[in-house]
Amino acid sequence: MTLVGTISRGTAMTCVLDGRIPHYKFGLIADVQYADSENGFNFSRTNERFYRRSLTLLKEAVDVWKKCDVDSVLQLGDVIDGKCKGIEQSDICLQRVLDQFDELQRDVYHVWGNHELYNFDRKWLMTSDLAPKGASRSPPDCAYYSVDLHPQLRLVALDCYEVSLLGVDKSYRYFDQAWETLSAINKNATWNSPEGLVDLERRFLKYNGGCSTRQVQWLNEELAEARRRKQNVIVIGHSPVLESSGHASNLLWNFDEILQVLSAHKDSVLCYCCGHDHDGGFDQDEAGIHHITLPGVIEAVDNNPFGTAYLYDNHLMITGNGSVPNFCINLKYPINTGTS
Repeated sequence: MTLVGTISRGTAMTCVLDGRIPHYKFGLIADVQYADSENGFNFSRTNERFYRRSLTLLKEAVDVWKKCDVDSVLQLGDVIDGKCKGIEQSDICLQRVLDQFDELQRDVYHVWGNHELYNFDRKWLMTSDLAPKGASRSPPDCAYYSVDLHPQLRLVALDCYEVSLLGVDKSYRYFDQAWETLSAINKNATWNSPEGLVDLERRFLKYNGGCSTRQVQWLNEELAEARRRKQNVIVIGHSPVLESSGHASNLLWNFDEILQVLSAHKDSVLCYCCGHDHDGGFDQDEAGIHHITLPGVIEAVDNNPFGTAYLYDNHLMITGNGSVPNFCINLKYPINTGTS
């Protein structure tokens, strides 16, 4: 797989390519982090956050997706901000965001970020509209899942906070593992501080998390099945798993294990898409898999970062809006129907 090219930044591409109609279309967006609150700043106070405006930007994205008549949307986590919990508006703010997505009358596939878990516990989320869809394949009581978007395109969604201290109490099955992971490396009084951590150690922060061994094994099985069925695969999660596609302080705790599995299935995996790092980032790993970290809507200053993807016979084309580039990714298994 090769990157045919970053066509441009922030310019629209038509829904029909050289007279061909796409087989499937979907939107991508990350880190809306809406809150009914005045503007604020990130943890390190380096980037301003526009809490109310993010809902307006989401509406603009939805309007574009409606015009393109997308089949679904991939929501890459942090739809509302942790501030909602402090002002006791978690439910209200979440519903305002979901109402925007409902305008599409299409499936929206969610993954959870740290801000979902600041607002709600895992048990509540598993019964909410942010839980895996009924048509998806998911182990019982798990937030990771897969679904066939098209007979030759499988979506695999990871739970990047399965091993985490967020949204759980001490009875949670992975609580001790998460506690031991952080305490072994991060010696700060607050585990959201990277002080004293160097290089890749900086990922061991409380606002990050990891995937369980069980989930990593499930991912390997899902990708093996996709290869047997000659399906192209898109993998999504909230956190980056490639250092060059995001800052070290935003990486998944066990990013190396996920990378190893993805690389083992490079003959079917097209890309890994995520959020969490609000600056965004784009690169290919050694296996040629594209890693696309969408910039956060919440910190967009003079643009609206989202994407719209089109599945053609031989390519997956991602049209970037705002600071998101355009990509054209060769399919591993071309769709030869003779109809497009």
